[in-house]
Amino acid sequence: MHALSRRSFGSLWVFFLLALICISCGKQPAGGRALQLATTTSLKDAGLLDELLPAFEAKTGYRVEVNALGSGKALRALREGTADVAITHAPAEEQAAVAAGEVGRRSPFMHNEFVLVGPANQVGIVAGAGDVQEALRRIASSGRSFVSRGDDSGTNQREMALWKATGIGTNSAFILRANAGMGETLERASDEGAFALSDRATFVTKQKDLKLAIVFQGDAALRNTYAVIEPKASAGGNADGARAFTEFLLSSEGRAIIGAFGVKASGEPLFTPESR
Repeated sequence: MHALSRRSFGSLWVFFLLALICISCGKQPAGGRALQLATTTSLKDAGLLDELLPAFEAKTGYRVEVNALGSGKALRALREGTADVAITHAPAEEQAAVAAGEVGRRSPFMHNEFVLVGPANQVGIVAGAGDVQEALRRIASSGRSFVSRGDDSGTNQREMALWKATGIGTNSAFILRANAGMGETLERASDEGAFALSDRATFVTKQKDLKLAIVFQGDAALRNTYAVIEPKASAGGNADGARAFTEFLLSSEGRAIIGAFGVKASGEPLFTPESR
């Protein structure tokens, strides 16, 4: 009986060790490579990734490397296999990529809004505008410049759609192309006394260093939805890591981090988790 017990204990110990190894293998990226995240620049500029990624890494064992590209380039990186997962805010392009089978699952997980910002002493230019189209027309006729991202980001795509809706060409002389991320675009608009479209989170985070104010907000056309995009099944790469990242963003823990972000520093939540 004693020998049998020792053999049984030994077998259980081996089983336990094997289970630990399997769990560890399931958490770590293939070959030890970090999970490659391609993301819109606004999440990096606002600081949300500094809260989300350490919590995800601690929970799952994955390491994450971030490449902040803007939505268009982030989706391209996912299609081409240089990214394992993407966070973007370009719904039309995302949905088209899913429909074409170029990427895998799309999961909207949070939103905030876009805001029009401009020189603090020029708020009157758009005061009383009934909608964002009227606000943009007033900017166009004001003699002031509008600094466009110009980088195929989600913000840039929304700019183009909004200008198109107003009937004003995006090649108009007063629209200046920054070819830059959100933070740099806001800095240029501030330096040049110009207007710009920004996601609310990046603007609120950087506002103290800018000579800009929010001049228009609240239109339904300015809703800004962020989605996490997984690769298509045949893409290779780290599909398991991408799925783990998606599930974390949709989890109660991820949602709590998102909902609390900005409250302490700015007095308001900068993102709202999507309802589940």
